[in-house]
Amino acid sequence: MSETMIVSDVGGTNGRFAIAEFTDKNKLPVIKSVRVLPCNEYDTFSDMFAAYARQIDDDLPKIAHFAIAGEMTPRQGNLWHFNWDIKADEIEERFGFDHVCLINDFEALIHAIPHLPESDLMTITPFEEGLSNAPFSVFGVGSGFGAAIGVPTTTELQIVPTEVGHISFAPKSDIEIDMLKYFRNQIDHISIETFLSGPGLKRIHDFIVERDGAEKQTMSAAEITSAAKQGNIESCVKTVNLFLSILGSVAGDIALAHGAKSGIYIAGGIIPKISGMITDSNFIQHFNDKPPMVNYVNKVPVKLITSKMPALLGAAMKPRT
Repeated sequence: MSETMIVSDVGGTNGRFAIAEFTDKNKLPVIKSVRVLPCNEYDTFSDMFAAYARQIDDDLPKIAHFAIAGEMTPRQGNLWHFNWDIKADEIEERFGFDHVCLINDFEALIHAIPHLPESDLMTITPFEEGLSNAPFSVFGVGSGFGAAIGVPTTTELQIVPTEVGHISFAPKSDIEIDMLKYFRNQIDHISIETFLSGPGLKRIHDFIVERDGAEKQTMSAAEITSAAKQGNIESCVKTVNLFLSILGSVAGDIALAHGAKSGIYIAGGIIPKISGMITDSNFIQHFNDKPPMVNYVNKVPVKLITSKMPALLGAAMKPRT
């Protein structure tokens, strides 16, 4: 007999909802009835989910695991991008669920990692495999910057969601120092997320354009990455290369701070779009530039998650509580 649940992956731009159907307890669930809804069209999380429920033909399952960007406990949380307070008991009452569990979106990604095939991962460092049974970390770059730690134990996978994105930005080069100076009177706290995010890409581009005295132009993060891949706008190429240098440095910091000897996994909407530029960037150089801990970080594999919606799988694979 099959068993179903509602799963989600809600971030600062879109909410992804689906039904996870378990047809065999020894196999991964089938993820079906996927819909992507823009968050800014709704006033509350419940309103957005109600729109999803209206779009599907299936009867709603009685269990839901909602993965959401923000500080989550199983019963309540807040999507800070829109200041949505989300409470499991209110959702249960409104939609007739027997049980709703709220989880951080990167907690969901940690649950997904052990189940992703190699075809959904792209290794960008020399080492393919890290230390067996050691902690691993997942971080992602999208509307913001999120991360979590996975710690294998003999009985279960322990997960620690973190707020790495709000750690202070540490420049590593003259141009990064200049960029910090450029923004420090505009932004109260210059964090990792200030530059490693969709809005961060636009900030880097604005800085590059003004620094080079080029003609100002308003471009979205998607337009910047697209132009950088094509190589036809110099400011965009410089922007993405600087972005990847910062990303490499931060990835190395996370490897050290999280003790992630098993590996670093990078998710999010931006990185897969520019994965082809990583090899020619300073990503690896900056990742390894951690003396006296070079021999520590250069054995940590870094893998890009290339599957489209891994957090939906991860939300489904979270053990029932």
